[in-house]
Amino acid sequence: MHGNKFCVRGVMLAGAALALVLAGCAPPSSFNSDATSPPLVQKSAQPDEDPAGFDLDALIAAARTEPGITVYDQTTKVVATAEAFAAKYGLEATGVKVELGAIDKVLKENQSGNVIGDVIINEDLPAYAVELLGQGVLVNWVPGDMKDSIKPEDQYPLIVHYGPMGWVYNNQTYSSCPVSNIWQLTDEQFKGRVAMADPLSNAKYSYWFNTMALNDDAALRSAYREHYGSDLTTDHPDAAHEWVERFAHNNPKLTRNDEEVSEAVGAPGQQEPSFGPISMAKFRNNAQKGYHLALCDGMKPWALQSFPSAIAYAAKTDSPNAAKLYIHYMLTEEGFGIQLADGKPSANSQVPAPDDPSNVKLYLDQMAPFPSTDLVSDYRTKSEWEDFWRSSYS
Repeated sequence: MHGNKFCVRGVMLAGAALALVLAGCAPPSSFNSDATSPPLVQKSAQPDEDPAGFDLDALIAAARTEPGITVYDQTTKVVATAEAFAAKYGLEATGVKVELGAIDKVLKENQSGNVIGDVIINEDLPAYAVELLGQGVLVNWVPGDMKDSIKPEDQYPLIVHYGPMGWVYNNQTYSSCPVSNIWQLTDEQFKGRVAMADPLSNAKYSYWFNTMALNDDAALRSAYREHYGSDLTTDHPDAAHEWVERFAHNNPKLTRNDEEVSEAVGAPGQQEPSFGPISMAKFRNNAQKGYHLALCDGMKPWALQSFPSAIAYAAKTDSPNAAKLYIHYMLTEEGFGIQLADGKPSANSQVPAPDDPSNVKLYLDQMAPFPSTDLVSDYRTKSEWEDFWRSSYS
C-alpha cells in the first residue's frame, strides 16, 4: 500500500497545479480557441514507473494478495478481456461496459468512498484528464518496462489506444472516394449528403473542432487554396471556425451514433449514399450486414482523426497492484489483442498494428494526432464549440 499512497500524493500535487492553471485562466471575452492553457503535467511518479524499478514478478505476487478488481471500459470486449486477465494471473477481475456517464460515475464513487471501478478506461480524454486525474480521483501509472516504447506525450494521461475516426465512402457505388478535400463538404454538391453523429450529443466533435483550430490552421488554408484556387479570407479567428460554419450550413444529416452513420454510408444498393466519419469498429458491418465501407485515402488535410482512450486506476482502490497489473496487461499484445480487431492501434509501439476490416494500418500516417497539450483547452472550450455549432446549424 505504500506505493499507492506515494502515487496518490503525486496526483494530488498534479491536481493542485491544475487548479492554479484553471484559476489563472479566465474565460475569453469572445469565443476563440484557447491556445494559452498550459498543458497538464505529471509532477511525480512511482518508483516502478522507472525501468530500473519495475519488477513484474513482484507486481504479480503483490496483486495476488489483494481483492479482485472491476474494470470500467466503453466496449463490451472489456468483459472477455477481464476474464482472460483473471485466468492468466489467477486473480478475480470483472469487466463492466460503462458507455455513458462514466466520468460522473467515477467521481461519485470517489466522493462516497464506495469505489467499485478499480481501473478506468475512457475516451473523453479532456474531461478524464481535468476532472479525474487533475483532481486526484485517478492515479496515472506507466509500467516501467514499457516506458521506452510509449511516446512521452502519451504517458500523461497514459494512452492505451488511439481510437481512430475516419472519413468513409460506399465502395459499391464509387470506385474511389468521391471526396479528396474537406472543403468539398461545404459545397453545394454535398449539401445534405454528409452523415455524422450529432455534435451536441457526442463530445468528440467539439474536441475535434478545437484540435483543428489549434493545430491545423495552415493545413486547412492550404487545402482551401488547393480546392478553390485562392486564399481563404474569413472574419473568424482561424480556418477551423470558417470550415465548421460552412459545413454546418450545408445541412449534414445528424444521427445518434456512428452505427447509424455506417448504415447511411455503407448500406448496399444506394445511388447517392452519404459520406461521413465513423470509428473503425463499424467496419465489422461489412461482413455482418453486407455494407460497403471504405476509408478515403489521401483526403486533405487528414483522412483520420485520433480519439485516444486513457487508462488509470482509482486512487481509493483496495487493490492498487492488481489494478497496475491490469494496466500492464492492456498494453501487451496478448491483453489488447481482442481490441486490435476493431482497428484500434495500441499506444505501445511493440504491439503490432491492427489487422482489421478497415485496413487502418495502411492509413495511420494520415491520422491527425489528439495532442495531450491541448486537453485543458479542449475541456474549457467544449461548450463554446457546441454553441457555435448550434448557431451555425440552425
